[in-house]
Amino acid sequence: MAEKLLLRAIKGGKNTHIITLSGKKIIKIPSTLEKLPDLKTLYLQNNLISKVCPEISALTQFHNLKLTEFYCEENPLFLKQPTVALQQEDIWSLQEITSRYVMNQLAGKHPFLTRAIEHYPEVRNLISQAKKCPICGKFFLSIWLECVRFVPPPKKWKISRNLQLVPLQVLICSYKCFNRRDPDLFGIAQV
Repeated sequence: MAEKLLLRAIKGGKNTHIITLSGKKIIKIPSTLEKLPDLKTLYLQNNLISKVCPEISALTQFHNLKLTEFYCEENPLFLKQPTVALQQEDIWSLQEITSRYVMNQLAGKHPFLTRAIEHYPEVRNLISQAKKCPICGKFFLSIWLECVRFVPPPKKWKISRNLQLVPLQVLICSYKCFNRRDPDLFGIAQV
Protein backbone atom coordinates (compact mmCIF):
# COMPACT_ATOMS: atom_id res chain seq x y z
CA MET A 1 0.00 0.00 0.00
CA ALA A 2 2.79 2.44 0.95
CA GLU A 3 4.66 1.52 -2.25
CA LYS A 4 1.64 2.48 -4.37
CA LEU A 5 1.34 5.82 -2.59
CA LEU A 6 5.03 6.53 -3.17
CA LEU A 7 4.86 5.59 -6.87
CA ARG A 8 1.87 7.87 -7.32
CA ALA A 9 3.73 10.69 -5.52
CA ILE A 10 6.85 10.25 -7.67
CA LYS A 11 4.73 10.33 -10.83
CA GLY A 12 3.32 13.64 -9.58
CA GLY A 13 6.89 15.00 -9.45
CA LYS A 14 6.89 18.75 -8.79
CA ASN A 15 3.15 18.71 -8.06
CA THR A 16 3.67 16.54 -4.97
CA HIS A 17 3.73 18.78 -1.90
CA ILE A 18 2.32 16.49 0.82
CA ILE A 19 2.89 12.79 1.48
CA THR A 20 0.99 10.92 4.17
CA LEU A 21 2.40 7.54 5.12
CA SER A 22 1.04 7.36 8.65
CA GLY A 23 0.26 3.93 10.09
CA LYS A 24 1.67 1.97 7.11
CA LYS A 25 4.07 -0.21 9.18
CA ILE A 26 7.07 1.28 7.38
CA ILE A 27 10.38 0.24 8.95
CA LYS A 28 12.62 2.79 7.19
CA ILE A 29 12.23 6.11 5.42
CA PRO A 30 11.87 5.55 1.68
CA SER A 31 14.91 6.84 -0.22
CA THR A 32 12.65 7.78 -3.15
CA LEU A 33 11.56 10.87 -1.21
CA GLU A 34 14.75 12.53 -2.42
CA LYS A 35 13.20 12.59 -5.90
CA LEU A 36 10.48 15.00 -4.78
CA PRO A 37 12.12 18.44 -4.73
CA ASP A 38 8.91 20.35 -3.95
CA LEU A 39 7.79 18.16 -1.05
CA LYS A 40 6.71 20.46 1.79
CA THR A 41 4.94 18.20 4.31
CA LEU A 42 5.73 14.61 5.28
CA TYR A 43 3.58 12.53 7.63
CA LEU A 44 5.26 9.38 8.96
CA GLN A 45 3.51 9.00 12.32
CA ASN A 46 2.68 5.63 13.85
CA ASN A 47 5.12 3.45 11.90
CA LEU A 48 7.98 1.15 12.86
CA ILE A 49 10.92 3.41 11.97
CA SER A 50 13.54 2.58 14.58
CA LYS A 51 16.56 4.62 13.56
CA VAL A 52 17.46 7.86 11.89
CA CYS A 53 18.59 6.84 8.44
CA PRO A 54 20.47 8.92 5.82
CA GLU A 55 17.21 9.78 4.05
CA ILE A 56 15.77 11.50 7.12
CA SER A 57 19.03 13.36 7.70
CA ALA A 58 18.89 14.68 4.16
CA LEU A 59 15.24 15.67 4.60
CA THR A 60 15.60 17.45 7.90
CA GLN A 61 18.75 19.27 6.84
CA PHE A 62 16.92 20.61 3.78
CA HIS A 63 19.64 19.57 1.30
CA ASN A 64 17.48 19.03 -1.78
CA LEU A 65 14.04 19.45 -0.30
CA LYS A 66 12.04 22.41 0.94
CA LEU A 67 10.42 20.36 3.70
CA THR A 68 8.64 22.67 6.15
CA GLU A 69 6.60 20.16 8.17
CA PHE A 70 7.71 16.73 9.32
CA TYR A 71 5.65 14.52 11.64
CA CYS A 72 7.18 11.33 13.04
CA GLU A 73 5.49 10.74 16.41
CA GLU A 74 4.81 7.19 17.58
CA ASN A 75 7.87 5.66 15.91
CA PRO A 76 10.44 3.80 18.04
CA LEU A 77 13.12 6.36 17.13
CA PHE A 78 14.25 6.99 20.68
CA LEU A 79 15.26 4.52 23.34
CA LYS A 80 13.07 4.93 26.36
CA GLN A 81 15.53 3.15 28.62
CA PRO A 82 17.72 5.34 30.81
CA THR A 83 21.39 4.44 30.99
CA VAL A 84 23.74 4.95 33.89
CA ALA A 85 26.24 7.73 33.22
CA LEU A 86 29.71 7.98 34.67
CA GLN A 87 29.60 10.76 37.25
CA GLN A 88 32.75 12.78 37.55
CA GLU A 89 33.82 14.63 40.65
CA ASP A 90 32.70 18.25 40.55
CA ILE A 91 35.82 20.37 40.11
CA TRP A 92 35.03 24.06 40.11
CA SER A 93 37.25 27.02 39.38
CA LEU A 94 38.01 29.52 42.12
CA GLN A 95 35.73 32.01 40.32
CA GLU A 96 32.82 29.51 40.37
CA ILE A 97 33.34 28.70 44.06
CA THR A 98 33.55 32.38 45.01
CA SER A 99 30.60 33.35 42.81
CA ARG A 100 28.42 30.62 44.30
CA TYR A 101 29.33 31.70 47.83
CA VAL A 102 28.69 35.40 47.17
CA MET A 103 25.43 34.80 45.27
CA ASN A 104 24.04 32.53 47.96
CA GLN A 105 25.06 34.96 50.72
CA LEU A 106 23.40 37.83 48.82
CA ALA A 107 20.24 35.74 48.50
CA GLY A 108 20.28 35.47 52.30
CA LYS A 109 20.51 39.30 52.54
CA HIS A 110 24.02 39.24 54.07
CA PRO A 111 24.39 42.93 55.11
CA PHE A 112 28.17 43.30 54.61
CA LEU A 113 28.16 41.75 51.12
CA THR A 114 25.03 43.65 50.10
CA ARG A 115 26.76 46.97 50.87
CA ALA A 116 30.12 45.93 49.42
CA ILE A 117 28.70 44.71 46.10
CA GLU A 118 27.30 48.19 45.38
CA HIS A 119 30.87 49.44 44.75
CA TYR A 120 31.78 46.74 42.19
CA PRO A 121 29.64 46.99 39.03
CA GLU A 122 31.66 44.31 37.20
CA VAL A 123 30.93 41.82 40.00
CA ARG A 124 27.23 42.79 39.96
CA ASN A 125 27.20 42.27 36.20
CA LEU A 126 28.87 38.85 36.53
CA ILE A 127 26.55 37.53 39.21
CA SER A 128 23.49 38.90 37.42
CA GLN A 129 23.98 35.94 35.04
CA ALA A 130 23.32 33.50 37.87
CA LYS A 131 21.02 30.52 37.53
CA LYS A 132 19.09 28.89 40.37
CA CYS A 133 19.15 25.13 40.88
CA PRO A 134 15.58 23.79 40.94
CA ILE A 135 16.58 21.03 43.36
CA CYS A 136 18.56 22.74 46.14
CA GLY A 137 17.53 26.34 45.39
CA LYS A 138 21.12 27.61 45.45
CA PHE A 139 22.71 29.80 42.79
CA PHE A 140 25.45 28.83 40.33
CA LEU A 141 27.24 30.67 37.57
CA SER A 142 28.96 28.77 34.77
CA ILE A 143 29.19 25.09 35.67
CA TRP A 144 26.06 22.92 35.57
CA LEU A 145 24.51 19.69 34.33
CA GLU A 146 22.04 19.96 31.49
CA CYS A 147 18.88 17.94 31.98
CA VAL A 148 15.47 17.63 30.36
CA ARG A 149 11.98 17.18 31.72
CA PHE A 150 9.07 16.23 29.46
CA VAL A 151 5.98 18.33 30.14
CA PRO A 152 2.58 18.69 28.46
CA PRO A 153 2.58 21.51 25.88
CA PRO A 154 0.68 24.70 26.73
CA LYS A 155 -2.97 24.71 25.65
CA LYS A 156 -2.46 27.76 23.41
CA TRP A 157 0.07 25.96 21.16
CA LYS A 158 -1.05 24.77 17.73
CA ILE A 159 0.37 21.26 17.57
CA SER A 160 -0.26 17.77 16.29
CA ARG A 161 -2.89 15.86 18.29
CA ASN A 162 -0.34 13.08 18.82
CA LEU A 163 2.13 15.34 20.60
CA GLN A 164 1.63 14.75 24.30
CA LEU A 165 4.93 15.96 25.81
CA VAL A 166 7.62 18.50 24.91
CA PRO A 167 11.17 18.66 26.30
CA LEU A 168 11.97 21.44 28.75
CA GLN A 169 15.61 22.26 29.52
CA VAL A 170 16.55 22.18 33.22
CA LEU A 171 19.98 23.15 34.59
CA ILE A 172 21.22 21.45 37.78
CA CYS A 173 24.09 22.84 39.88
CA SER A 174 25.95 19.58 40.68
CA TYR A 175 25.95 15.78 40.60
CA LYS A 176 24.90 15.87 44.26
CA CYS A 177 21.62 17.52 43.22
CA PHE A 178 21.39 15.35 40.11
CA ASN A 179 21.37 12.26 42.34
CA ARG A 180 18.46 13.78 44.35
CA ARG A 181 16.36 14.66 41.27
CA ASP A 182 12.81 13.55 40.49
CA PRO A 183 12.46 10.38 38.41
CA ASP A 184 10.99 12.42 35.55
CA LEU A 185 14.17 14.52 35.11
CA PHE A 186 16.74 13.05 32.71
CA GLY A 187 20.37 14.02 32.23
CA ILE A 188 21.63 14.86 28.76
CA ALA A 189 24.94 13.35 27.72
CA GLN A 190 26.88 13.17 24.50
CA VAL A 191 27.40 9.59 23.42
